[in-house]
Amino acid sequence: MQLAQVLDVIEALFRAAAHPEIEAVERFGAGTVPGGPSPAGVRIRYGDGALAYLWGAIWPQETDLPVPDVLPPPAGRRPDRVAVLAVMLLDAARPAAFRSWQLVALADLGPGGERGKAPRGVRIVCADGTSLLLRATAAGGPDRAPSQEPYPDYRIPSGLSAALSSGLSAG
Repeated sequence: MQLAQVLDVIEALFRAAAHPEIEAVERFGAGTVPGGPSPAGVRIRYGDGALAYLWGAIWPQETDLPVPDVLPPPAGRRPDRVAVLAVMLLDAARPAAFRSWQLVALADLGPGGERGKAPRGVRIVCADGTSLLLRATAAGGPDRAPSQEPYPDYRIPSGLSAALSSGLSAG
């Protein structure tokens, strides 16, 4: 499976999730393989102007992490938040194109005291055996991000798998 096909699934999941915090989901980069000078990925724009990215990367060391029950708060944790939400969406949709996925920490990344222990990526193993890492990064916006969960009542839509299928066939 190619990076672009993995990103198609991730983009469709974030669109179908209809999370009230997310204003836009779009693709960026021209890379066709992880890494390189113009890495390809999915950009998430939030209502407070912040951006989060999931992009094809190569990293020297990963550590599997358990998926928390709740999303990390937005303030100072946007990369963690987007990676955790991606895995929660994958768990709900269980796309046939993927064999497995895992939330991962990446060596030397994360806030002070948590380097190499914070969720900064998603390892995806595709149905054909291809394995790709999506690294999570973020950029703050003009407005201060909330330090508490701004949407505690949000639930992943129950029909996410069907929405994912129709979103991919339409694209």
